[in-house]
Amino acid sequence: MVIALCALGLSAVTAYIQHRTRKKEIFTARVTAYFHRTSEFAKVRLPDGTLRQAGYHLVIWNQGPATADSVELLVKDPAGGTVALADCSDNEFPLARLDVSGRYPIPWLPTTDTHRGARRFTVVLRWQDRNGKHERVLPLRRGETNS
Repeated sequence: MVIALCALGLSAVTAYIQHRTRKKEIFTARVTAYFHRTSEFAKVRLPDGTLRQAGYHLVIWNQGPATADSVELLVKDPAGGTVALADCSDNEFPLARLDVSGRYPIPWLPTTDTHRGARRFTVVLRWQDRNGKHERVLPLRRGETNS
């Protein structure tokens, strides 16, 4: 009888843990970023009227299964310096919401000449979902562009 009660208790605890784990997974957003090479250069008109071309987009992607809120982006060079992107306004981030499977492309146009030819960067993403706040640090490498 004692063994049966212990087995029943263990089964109940296991079921509860599995239920909590599934519930947590359902409420989790999986935000990532990647470089996307455009087949043709994207033409971007900057706020000062300058027309620039971007061969890449930095894409923020929510792989789901939940919505990501207050999505923040920070791009750094290998030395740890911040990389400013010309087509990002000061109030563009945080994104209020990025739905499941949502993608947010940003033309890859660094504001300084030192970053334009560089290939390696670190992207820091921060967001919030129903499980709380999250941060992900991704090393990215940009490939060749047609000059």
